[in-house]
Amino acid sequence: MATEEGSDGGGVDRISRLPDDLLHVILIRLRDAAAAARTSVLSRRWRRVWAHLPELSFSYRYSAAAGGGWAHSLVDAALAAYAGTTVRLLEIALRWAPSAHGVCPLMQFASQRVAGELRLSLQEGWGDFVLPPCKRATAITLCVKARTLRFPPQPALGTFAALASLRIIRALVDGRELGDVLNSHCPRLKELFLKQVVVLGSRDLAPPVLSIRSYSLERLEMDMDVEFDAGFQVIAPKLKVFSSPKIFGEAHIVAPKLLEVCWHGPYDPDLHHVQEAGRHLQRLEIARNCWNSRHAAKLMHRFNAADELQLTVQLCQGIQGRNECLELINSLSKCEVLVVEFVARQHAIKPVMIHLLNKCAGVKKIVVRCLAYRKDQCKCKSWECQCDWSKQSHHKIDDAALGSLELVEIKENMEACHKVEFVKLLCEYSATFQKRVTIEVTENRRTEYMRETMRSIHVPNDKIVVNVRCTYASWGT
Repeated sequence: MATEEGSDGGGVDRISRLPDDLLHVILIRLRDAAAAARTSVLSRRWRRVWAHLPELSFSYRYSAAAGGGWAHSLVDAALAAYAGTTVRLLEIALRWAPSAHGVCPLMQFASQRVAGELRLSLQEGWGDFVLPPCKRATAITLCVKARTLRFPPQPALGTFAALASLRIIRALVDGRELGDVLNSHCPRLKELFLKQVVVLGSRDLAPPVLSIRSYSLERLEMDMDVEFDAGFQVIAPKLKVFSSPKIFGEAHIVAPKLLEVCWHGPYDPDLHHVQEAGRHLQRLEIARNCWNSRHAAKLMHRFNAADELQLTVQLCQGIQGRNECLELINSLSKCEVLVVEFVARQHAIKPVMIHLLNKCAGVKKIVVRCLAYRKDQCKCKSWECQCDWSKQSHHKIDDAALGSLELVEIKENMEACHKVEFVKLLCEYSATFQKRVTIEVTENRRTEYMRETMRSIHVPNDKIVVNVRCTYASWGT
């Protein structure tokens, strides 16, 4: 390509005649700010074009430059040559974290220039990593593996005045330090995600405390553990969505506008206080690691109604396992959509399925998400079994139990034979349906075989429609 100065490039340079905005679009699609910077050798105009890109992306995670300080030097040099006053996206992925003490050059650049989104990923390293205030950043994602994330004293260096979304992944944090920043210096924060974050105590050896007080926060998702001796508190008047950490100590959550809850780990109403929230949610998800069925039952007593309820039913061995399973099913929150995952350890599915369906008054949609067997533990892998549990369980579905049902989705992870038996069970009781029920069977293999099998099932009336859908378009629909 010939330059605008007229050097011999073997042809007419038409690209350089394009307007700057269009050239920015071309260079941004490279997703490599270093490669974009190399276009500056073409001409004086190209030097101006790349140096005003609205988005900068540097990735040296796996390249030859990833080791040592070379990658940092390349990034620092490119940022030093950048002439724009603002950048709407700064994305940097490095294998090693900067070794400089205090605020490193790339974070100084982010603090001064980012007026949009900052994404930073550091694969390896140790020690402290300082995040300075980024007054104009609206979204920040930090993945700083095994490093301690620090915040300089506030408000001497400013605040995160525009920040609406903050994601911290795989980091160590001082709970009090993080809490102070969130409580006092993020006035517009709406979303907070903490994933695989370890909360540390203060340097004075005080126990770890994580206290979040925000009058703007609407979504809080935490994939982490809060240990027995840690304090955990959330006061968020506008909080609508809460995905809890695993809380092993005392917790206080004040959220009067709470609409969605995903609860991980144990739940004890004497320790875990969810205050001012109503008992009716739009969505309640009880994660599989909710410790045991009794914890889940207590949680459903706290939230006794939800538009959508998602939970796991574990079929365990012995009288205690049976009683816990029945207690869970008997405690189901009232809902219109029920998403249930079965984990079978010792028993077949039919007895517990009948018991579950008998508790579905008012349910319009049922989703059977998965049926998983614990390897080498389950002795009753058939649909029906002759164990004591089956003999003591109900064998019929009440006439009024499924009167509101409209849709049943059977997902692909369920074994094919159980899908067939489940459809047969629904057909058997279809006369009690008050509405026409559609059964959607999802299959990721042997789709045609499943269709033929479903067609062979005797449907006694017109109250059931069965559809088989393939999850992979390449395998047919």
